[in-house]
Amino acid sequence: MKKIKIRNKKLKLVIILLGIAIILPLTITFSRYVYNFVKNYIIESNNFFFNSDKLTKNNELYRVNNWSGVSNFTIQFDLNNHKNNILTSDTDIAYQLNASCSQDVICNLSATSGTIYVDEKTDNIVLTVIPTRVFDTDEEVEVNVTASSISPYEETLSAHFIIKVGKKGISYEITDSVGNTYLNFIITNAADEYKAIRPTGSYNVGDVILTDVYRNLTPEERENFASAMITLSFDPNVVILDTTSDIMASATFQHTMINGVNYISSLTFKVDSQSSTEVRFYKKNVSQNYTYPFVNQNSVITFTAQI
Repeated sequence: MKKIKIRNKKLKLVIILLGIAIILPLTITFSRYVYNFVKNYIIESNNFFFNSDKLTKNNELYRVNNWSGVSNFTIQFDLNNHKNNILTSDTDIAYQLNASCSQDVICNLSATSGTIYVDEKTDNIVLTVIPTRVFDTDEEVEVNVTASSISPYEETLSAHFIIKVGKKGISYEITDSVGNTYLNFIITNAADEYKAIRPTGSYNVGDVILTDVYRNLTPEERENFASAMITLSFDPNVVILDTTSDIMASATFQHTMINGVNYISSLTFKVDSQSSTEVRFYKKNVSQNYTYPFVNQNSVITFTAQI
């Protein structure tokens, strides 16, 4: 009988300990939730709003795959003192900024501290990611950014950026905003070389020459070389190519038939070394914002590059 009682006591003890093990984390999580809720209520009831267009209280994650791996990569974000278009903070907000990067890149912030003044409402910050070596296609770097208000209340915002080389030497972005009738697709080629795409003179297909050599070729010889061949593919139901662009004269196209009308749905063209090219597209829905990479994680226009 004594052995049975001892076993029962041990069983009860095990059950109690298991119950504590289950309940304790839930209690801590709930307590943390209540603390954060009360804290946010007190702060907002005193008209204190510390926000950003990219940094959040939950450490927002951004994945970017349009870096060239050669040139600097810039991230623009703001810190602001408003909750919406009506509610703004009643006092100036002093803050500090910090950025940390993975190996082989340097992170520079345009400011590491500042004050959001009541009347100005927003501070604009630029983070520049500087490579210390050339990165190959599909290589990644990681960047962490933290902004902390230090008065009149303490609040922390942060973001984590994973920046991937989509095509070595080539980067691209889309600039747009709500209400714009068009968007701009901007391609930057940081490469300093050209490749023969057809045999010419003493050069075979695939031979590489530097930009200085290319510039000394005749116009006819240059036609046989390319630094980068870019293809942009898109849905004409969403965006329509501006056919007044200078690249139209030398580009090749694919078309899609919509309601009996032939629309361009893809174009391929050359981009010179160490240059930027801008292609305009008109939006079917002006209420959309197709900015890439940070407003949208995916580009409305598919980008392909061959070097």
